[in-house]
Amino acid sequence: MTQVVVAQQGKTKKIFHLAVKTVRFNGDGASGEAYLFKPSVEVGFGLQFPINKHWSFNPEINLAQRGHHGKASFTDSTYSERTITLNYLDFNPNFEFTLGNASEFSSNVSVWGGPYLGVGLWDKTLVENRIANPAKPGSYKTVTNTSESFSSDFRRLDAGLKFGIGIVSKRFVSVGVTYQTGFLNITEPPVKTYNQSIGFYLRVFFDDMF
Repeated sequence: MTQVVVAQQGKTKKIFHLAVKTVRFNGDGASGEAYLFKPSVEVGFGLQFPINKHWSFNPEINLAQRGHHGKASFTDSTYSERTITLNYLDFNPNFEFTLGNASEFSSNVSVWGGPYLGVGLWDKTLVENRIANPAKPGSYKTVTNTSESFSSDFRRLDAGLKFGIGIVSKRFVSVGVTYQTGFLNITEPPVKTYNQSIGFYLRVFFDDMF
């Protein structure tokens, strides 16, 4: 039995990764705006290469949404509300540490993380302006505009740090909280804008039967 357990622990496994987050900009890109909740989804796959019973190397590729949802109020009745959705392909060479007596039959706390490099694929910016209606004094109208962000305002490359902490059960499924912060300015100087996100993740580990 001991030999079987050791063999299982040393196996390379496939990883399915799913995260639900709220995203925002940090820095000048959100200057003057009240932050509003912007949900996002991240999904991807990876491999788990065990180093020993506590450490593993888990490279992943994820399709990840980032961006910002903010509102700048000019008066009690006029405002500009901006929703930016940026879609990236992320490369994540993560390391994971499992605390306690890790085995195929236990539930343990795990901490994982590492750098990431994101390449922008497609995007959308939606701006909603509520302004005074010059044709009808005392009333207001809403003007909506859409545009592509990567071609005008934002760079396609993003890089930073991503990590998570959660519970891994029987080395099969893991749930927890994840945080991601960008170190690479995604706008042109002197403006400085960085991606940021926090949320919940689910990771499922498959052996050779998958």
